[in-house]
Amino acid sequence: MSTDNRKDRTKTQLRNAMIQLLQEKSFDQISTTELVKVAKVSRSGFYTHYQDKYDMIEAYQQTLFETIQYVFEKNNGNLRATLLETYQFLNRNEIYAALLSENGSKEIHQFFLYKLKDLLESSFVPQNLTHKTFNKLEKIYISAYFSNAVFGITQLWIRRNKKETPEQLTEMLLKLII
Repeated sequence: MSTDNRKDRTKTQLRNAMIQLLQEKSFDQISTTELVKVAKVSRSGFYTHYQDKYDMIEAYQQTLFETIQYVFEKNNGNLRATLLETYQFLNRNEIYAALLSENGSKEIHQFFLYKLKDLLESSFVPQNLTHKTFNKLEKIYISAYFSNAVFGITQLWIRRNKKETPEQLTEMLLKLII
């Protein structure tokens, strides 16, 4: 077996162990010892690839940040397209869904909330509120309210093992917030 295949297999085992552990406890509670035990790799195997657990998820966080940024920019204020593409991505990629779950990384939570708030603040007012005019401060609070609602529903969907399709979840959210 080539070294590259072993490296890939070790990284895959570690990723799958992180996904499993994030279903049980928060990222802050996961130790390297526990991670290597669940992954069935040696500590030296872990340290061959990563300095620590933070280093391990750094690449995943960066990819998730870049993907979310790309999806939000590409869809240019189209809430339906942005939500649908984000949920399709999370549905296909367990590690990113795990990092957005309640047990995931706080940095990712904050980034996702910021992106949602920014999108909602700049591009939408719920239909049931369109007859009212809002000042800048009120718009900030409205976008915070709805972005936290969307994020909470996203975490619930992940906790429920993504039983609804990305399309179903997107349509349900749009009914609630538009």
